[in-house]
Amino acid sequence: QLATSLAAQLAGKLGAGARAQKDPIPLPLAREAARDGAALVHLAVEIGAGRLRVTADVYPVPRTVWARLRDPEPGPIAHAYAEAPLDAEIRSFLAPVPLVAARVDRAKNFEGDVVALACGDLDADGSLEILSVSRRRVTTLRLRGGRVVPLSSRSWPDVVAVHPSPLREPLAFATLVERERDGELLPPFADVGLTDRARSVRFDGKLQAVAELPGLAIPDAGGSACTTTWGPLLTGPLGPCAPADPPPATSALSGRYDALASARLLSARGEPFTVWATREGGAVELRDSAGRRKAVGSAGAQLAIGDLDQDGEPELLAALDVLDPLEDAVVVWSWRRREGAPDRAALQEILRLPAPAGVRALAVCPPDGPGRAPFTVATADEIWVVR
Repeated sequence: QLATSLAAQLAGKLGAGARAQKDPIPLPLAREAARDGAALVHLAVEIGAGRLRVTADVYPVPRTVWARLRDPEPGPIAHAYAEAPLDAEIRSFLAPVPLVAARVDRAKNFEGDVVALACGDLDADGSLEILSVSRRRVTTLRLRGGRVVPLSSRSWPDVVAVHPSPLREPLAFATLVERERDGELLPPFADVGLTDRARSVRFDGKLQAVAELPGLAIPDAGGSACTTTWGPLLTGPLGPCAPADPPPATSALSGRYDALASARLLSARGEPFTVWATREGGAVELRDSAGRRKAVGSAGAQLAIGDLDQDGEPELLAALDVLDPLEDAVVVWSWRRREGAPDRAALQEILRLPAPAGVRALAVCPPDGPGRAPFTVATADEIWVVR
C-alpha cells in the first residue's frame, strides 16, 4: 500500500496523462505496461535504519518496432532520490508494532550521577547517539558489547561557570534539536540546562559549546525554550534561548513544576502536534496542542514523551514516585487521545520494567528500523536501550 500510495501521489504531481499502477510490479512488467505511454517512472521503495528511501528512475519508451528491436530495455534518462524519517503517517501503511514486550540492552556505566539524557543523530553520521548529562560532564556515547563507549566528552568546568547557589537535587534537561531553513535540514544541536551551572549551553554535533544560554533550557515542542527565572521549581514566562530561535510554543509555565517533558509528534494523517508532561506536587498531567488534558496521577520526576509504536498517539515514560530504589520501575503509558471526549481520552499502561537500581533519566530515540522507536534509561549504575 505504501508503494502504491507514493506512485499515486507522484502521478498526481505529474499531471494529466500520468497514471499509477494499482499494484507494485517489477521493472520488466512495468516496461510492458507502459508501452503506450510517453515515458516510464519506476519507483524503488525501501525502509531501513528508521528511514523511508525512494528512488525514481525515468525510462524512455521505444515508440516503434525497430526501436524496440534495437534497444528493448533502454537505460534511465533521469534519476531522483528522496528519503524521510519514519513517522506515524508512514507507519500507518505498515504492520502495527506491539508494545507489550521489550528487549533491554544493558551496559555498565562509568559514572553514576546521570541527571538527563537525550537520543538522536547529533553528529549527523546516520547512527543514533545517546547524550548523557551528569553533574560532572556531558558525554555522547553508544552501547557496544555490554559496555558504554564514550564518543566525545566535555567536563563542565571547561564549558561554563558553576552556579553561585546550586540546588541539592538538580534540575537537568537535554534536548536534541533539528531545524529547517528553506526546506533544507540544518546541522542538529543540543541544548543542555543544569541548575548546577550558571547558564545553559548549546552544543554542536562535535560536542563543542557554541553558545551560552540565559536561564534554564527546557524542552518545548521539539525545540528548546529558556526560563526567565531560576529556582527549585519551573515556573513563569519562557523566552527564546537565542536571538535567532523561534518563539516558544508555550509562552509561560502556569504551575510550579519539578519535572517536565515535551515532544513534537505527527498524527497518522501527517499532522504535527505537541505534547507536554508536567509534574507538580508529585502528580503528572499530560496536555496537547489541541487543548486535551489528562491527569496521570502519581509518578516520578523522570519523564519522557514519544511515539514508540509510531501510530500517531503519544506515549509517556516515567519512573515511579518511590523512596526505595529497589521498588523503582520504568512505566510506559499510551495516551489514546482520539478515544472518547477530550477530557476522557484513554490512558493505558502498556509496559513496566523494574529498575531496582533506581531510574535517573529517560529519553526517547528516533526510530532506527521498522520496529518500535527505542528509548534509553539511566539507572544508578547502567545505561539501557529498550526496543
